[in-house]
Amino acid sequence: MILKLMNLLALSIILISCSSSTQLTDVYVDETFSGKEMKKILVLGLAKDEWKRKVYENEFRSQLLARNVEVLLAWQELPKGEQLNKETFEKYFKDKNVDAVLVAIEGGESTDKTLYSGGSSHVYVGFYGFYVSTASFYYNSDYLAEEKIVHMRTNLYETKEAKLIWSARSQSYEPKSTKDVIQTVSRSVVDELYLSGFIK
Repeated sequence: MILKLMNLLALSIILISCSSSTQLTDVYVDETFSGKEMKKILVLGLAKDEWKRKVYENEFRSQLLARNVEVLLAWQELPKGEQLNKETFEKYFKDKNVDAVLVAIEGGESTDKTLYSGGSSHVYVGFYGFYVSTASFYYNSDYLAEEKIVHMRTNLYETKEAKLIWSARSQSYEPKSTKDVIQTVSRSVVDELYLSGFIK
């Protein structure tokens, strides 16, 4: 029984270490906002690569749909080459009853470096250290561990006054792929929006 529990614990540790983790920081919530819940949200991804933008928007759509929010995607709604601004919002979305715009912004990558110090030990063999020159010598050199961190920022604007009502930075550690990053970020963000009462 103990052996089974130890194997289960080891498996859990391996699975946790193999998956990326995401932290939300610098969370801002407009406590004065007293508008209605957001039932229809336009999602806009901002990234250098077009395919990343689509991944951002599609993943947020999946998470919001799971919370019964109607979702419009900017990459589908805006003509190619058009940027979302006051004029284009009025032109393409004024009559679509959009309650909020959620903007997912690519923030780049960084590397967290940690220096681990090694050590050495001697194993002496023989009488009075006579064989010290042939003794085993173990040396663990210092090594530098690097951890990749992917940064994003997500903002939620209500459309009545175009006011920022929620914002957060996210840091994803050692992600496997862009999709892995945005899946964990979108899940965390939508959960927070739910807990803050912006969606039901």
